[in-house]
Amino acid sequence: MNFTFKHDPSFTLLHVEMASGERLKAEAGAMVYMSSGMNMETVFGGGIIQALARRLLGGEPLFMNIFTASSGNAVIGLAGRLAGDIKHLKLAGRGVFVQAGSYLCSSPEVTVSPQFGGLRTLIGGEGLFLLKTAGAGDLFISSYGAIIPVEVNGSYRVDTGHIVAFDETLSFSIKRVGGWTSTLLSGEGFVCEFSGSGTVWIQSRVPGGFIKWLTGLLPR
Repeated sequence: MNFTFKHDPSFTLLHVEMASGERLKAEAGAMVYMSSGMNMETVFGGGIIQALARRLLGGEPLFMNIFTASSGNAVIGLAGRLAGDIKHLKLAGRGVFVQAGSYLCSSPEVTVSPQFGGLRTLIGGEGLFLLKTAGAGDLFISSYGAIIPVEVNGSYRVDTGHIVAFDETLSFSIKRVGGWTSTLLSGEGFVCEFSGSGTVWIQSRVPGGFIKWLTGLLPR
């Protein structure tokens, strides 16, 4: 499998060339185009129970698409839901947690399963489930805005809405910054504090901020 990024970093599109028999699994709705030598199969992601959990509690689609090249030099293009970037992560047995909506696609060797984040993720506004990816293969994550990798060695705080993914070697907790006045008026109330050693991938924009701006322009 060979891949290139086009129109990055603002409107990144993932272009993949696959040999006969190679497979790629992707988020439902991510496919932009594909050649006639590509077959698509729609399946439940990670089993029926896990798929339902993703649909009802994690905000992720109920289905995943499996693309298989039926001939050599088959091509496919994929893109995220929002205008932004796509990054490639090469997993080598390590696990990476991905926020709901930031998983784009991966090679078949990478397992994708919902992970309960506890009440701390509810407080931070990020939902009950993260997606845990693991195995040895290729993982592609998408964002709203640019993706910025941050190496953490100790502790680091990130606004909850800016998190795209993070290494499983990091632990995290949700904390409030400032007083309740700041929380109510400034929009900067909760942050995610990561501890340990690993990488956090953050996005430079927040979908909620764009939605709030857009809502303000709508006629009342």
